[in-house]
Amino acid sequence: MAAPGYLTGWTRPALIFVAVTLGVQLMPGLSDLWRFSRPAFEAGAWWQLVTAQWVHVNMQHAVVNAAAMVLMLLAFDQLVGWRIQAVSLLGGYLCVAITIAVDPGCISYAGVSGALHGLFAGNALGVLVGPPNQARATSARKDSMNGHRVATRALALVVLLILAVKLWLQHATSADAPVGWLGFVTYYPAHEAGSLGGIITSMLMSALRGASFAKHHASQSKNT
Repeated sequence: MAAPGYLTGWTRPALIFVAVTLGVQLMPGLSDLWRFSRPAFEAGAWWQLVTAQWVHVNMQHAVVNAAAMVLMLLAFDQLVGWRIQAVSLLGGYLCVAITIAVDPGCISYAGVSGALHGLFAGNALGVLVGPPNQARATSARKDSMNGHRVATRALALVVLLILAVKLWLQHATSADAPVGWLGFVTYYPAHEAGSLGGIITSMLMSALRGASFAKHHASQSKNT
């Protein structure tokens, strides 16, 4: 759990993300240049695997994803540490890049929604399995924290189940996906890949944190 007042710590990167996302979209021609195009990629434009996730199909698309990023960073700030958030997002980026590279059916791609699914899934998993932060809490405070932790973990589990159902429904209907409310057909495999990447990296980070927590607890027990 983050320290009190740390919420402002995520305000800066959130605002930077918004500024970059909208700024890139406002630059004439940059969105078309940076988005993934399979013919260009196969001709050697490998960097599009990265840049495609920083540009969007249109401004409305960019605004929606920028808002989603800010909301997720702030919503999970007091529930998981910055490391979980960072690796979940990076895992999402990486798995989306791999997916659009190897999927011959992906002719064009732009947007960060796949990576944001990684951030969301990884954060929820981090809440579910992450070790509690009780090192300096009193006995009464620990009891209160334990009760709150159980409720929060239950909510995280429900969130992950809802996400799983959403991804399944999208996968089942992807072949006949119509033009969505943002004005284009969504490439749903990116959502699946991003979610998987976020979950894998969050699991690895949570395992490392759990091992560190157990080692610290054992060391304190020996000293007492």
